Amino acid sequence: MAVSVPPFLIGILLLSLFSFTLGWFPVSGAQGPRALVLPALALALPIAGVLGQVLRGGLERALEQPFAVTARARGLTERALVARHALRHALIPAVTLAGWFTGALLGGTVITEVLFGRPGLGRVAMDAVQGRDMPVVMAVVLLSALVYVTISTLLDLAYRAIDPRIRG
Repeated sequence: MAVSVPPFLIGILLLSLFSFTLGWFPVSGAQGPRALVLPALALALPIAGVLGQVLRGGLERALEQPFAVTARARGLTERALVARHALRHALIPAVTLAGWFTGALLGGTVITEVLFGRPGLGRVAMDAVQGRDMPVVMAVVLLSALVYVTISTLLDLAYRAIDPRIRG
């Protein structure tokens, strides 16, 4: 369900339940760490749903491979098989998707910032576009590109740590 519901709708539901009904979290603003919980959940739940599905599918495929059958025949427990062998095979597509989601998060935070009344780069970019302030727009775009390239580079390095076959 988390995969198919857009973040802004999850945000509205989270606000309705945890802010308006229960009063556990502030409705809007940036008053400390508690104000970050609901926006972070609204952005993270759809991504976690997709990554969970991809990781589960990768684990199922890895556990059907010949190395898994051999490890089971040698007496390795299912938990140890997953932790030592299958998880490495399943992580590659999940890490690839995590890199793609970085770009999606950079673009999708504007609506979440507005919904939760949070100050952020999305709002700065939106105000700059509306005010035709090109230097600020270019700075936000360059900063976003720098973040995306940095995270993509770190994920490429993570591939080498996850899968020994890539080390060459």
